Amino acid sequence: MMEKITDLSEGWEYETPGTARQTLSTLQSGPKLAGGETMTMYRVLDTALENAAVLIRANHQTVTVYLGDTPLYIDKVLLPAENPGMALHFILLPADYLNKTLRVELTSPYAAYSGRTSPVMLGTIPSLEAWALSLSMRPLIFMSMCLLLGLCIITLTLAQALGGDVRWQNLALGVFAVIWALYYVCTEYIVFQFFPPAAVSALSLGLYYTFAVPLTLYFYSSFERYKKWMLPPVILHGGFAAAALLLQVTGLVDLPRLLHVNNILLSGLAYTVVLTVLEAFKGNRLMVLSAPFLAMAYGSMLYNFNVFYTRHGVVPYSYRDTYFLLILAVLVYNIVLFFNRYFKEQRKNELLALQNRQARESYKRLTAHLKEVGGLKHEMRHHFTALQSYLDAGRNAEAERYLKQYAGQSSAVTDAVHHDNFIISAVASGLLRDGENRGVEVELDLKANPFHIAEPDLYSLLTNIAENALEACTSLPEGQRRFIALTISRREPYLAITCQNSRAGEIIPSGDGFLSGKREDGHGYGLWVIQRIAETYDGLINTQYDETTFTLTVVLKDRR
Repeated sequence: MMEKITDLSEGWEYETPGTARQTLSTLQSGPKLAGGETMTMYRVLDTALENAAVLIRANHQTVTVYLGDTPLYIDKVLLPAENPGMALHFILLPADYLNKTLRVELTSPYAAYSGRTSPVMLGTIPSLEAWALSLSMRPLIFMSMCLLLGLCIITLTLAQALGGDVRWQNLALGVFAVIWALYYVCTEYIVFQFFPPAAVSALSLGLYYTFAVPLTLYFYSSFERYKKWMLPPVILHGGFAAAALLLQVTGLVDLPRLLHVNNILLSGLAYTVVLTVLEAFKGNRLMVLSAPFLAMAYGSMLYNFNVFYTRHGVVPYSYRDTYFLLILAVLVYNIVLFFNRYFKEQRKNELLALQNRQARESYKRLTAHLKEVGGLKHEMRHHFTALQSYLDAGRNAEAERYLKQYAGQSSAVTDAVHHDNFIISAVASGLLRDGENRGVEVELDLKANPFHIAEPDLYSLLTNIAENALEACTSLPEGQRRFIALTISRREPYLAITCQNSRAGEIIPSGDGFLSGKREDGHGYGLWVIQRIAETYDGLINTQYDETTFTLTVVLKDRR
């Protein structure tokens, strides 16, 4: 069916009131006329086709079609200032149309649309309908994608708001995406086939006038430094859109008559582009992402304005795609932001659970510790009495043996770690407990406090250091001394964490510069995590080792 379509854009002549008939090089352009003036076009139909018809697109124009002097289609009679709307006309030709002259009269009450032409297609009515549908498929696909993106952004915004993170800029962008999705297809042939001409005009121009409102609100809500400077465009576009829709509803002024005013206002988007670039230079990460897409969309819009007003071709509406890219980029940014926040909350919850667990364990250990100390204190008088009896009787050997037994009972009392930072307390207590279970001597010097190290980072850092040290000690043969010495100190503005542990075996450098005692893939990950955390805080790590010890020092910038 598509093979029977013929483009009749070439070979036309035209005349206007007060001018003689002249050649029209292509239907991609047309002369500028005053509102209400009629442009008459002529072309000989020299392509033979059975059941032929022509397809004519009217853009706010009434259409009258003749074959020779025989009328084929006469538009309904409108009042002089009435809006003809936007429509497609499928006009069946008589069987003897070949080599006869097709005459098309176009009249628009609006100067912006007077004299405008669009391609005229020849084919059968089914093939022309299929062609119109195929021409609209790409915009339909992008409309569906844009609508889906808008709904996704709105959904993410609501999800973030339920979590206490209200982002008005995302809501504004979601509304913009929905409006843009609907506007995407309003100039396409398929919409003309399903809606009345006046409805297509109102829908298309109404959306065109309002899309700048949520767009400027998005940038206003996203700005950090120049927010108040964005108020004028927000008020201007919002006020104009409201006034235009009110004038249309009351019947005072049709939307097409306000087209020039709106386009002048949209040219003022350059102001928004400049502010967006300034925001990006001030470190606004969202604007760093948005600025290139906004500038590209604005440049594309200016190009479309130039085509529209100079009438050098058919308006390509390319800015629709560039704004779609802006929506897509911001959606991806918000998805990443959403999941980053989600995982951050997960880590925060894990730390809270750890804190609660550590508090319970600390309470249990402290209670047990106090009971043991209380028991020893209670028994101390009896032990001293017994020792005194041995010494008074000159039985020094028995006294020494008794003292050793008593010392053994005292050493069984587990040391408790109490630090101002609960994470340090948790990790150090766990290290003491694991060291005792594995036969590792643990020495702690934890006098310093961190001030601005994020709790998840501090926890990951200390646990990886402790696990690496315990693993190295556990791998030592029986009989060799196993020890870990963990020190946390400050040398302003740095926090230093040093861990020395006994070791044995080969130290293997990896391709990333990390050290590991194992050759299997996947080992050395703990040191990689430590390195990443050190880089986050403008710090560094240093490793030193000899035949029996390994020392790791991590320095983090941590200003008070």
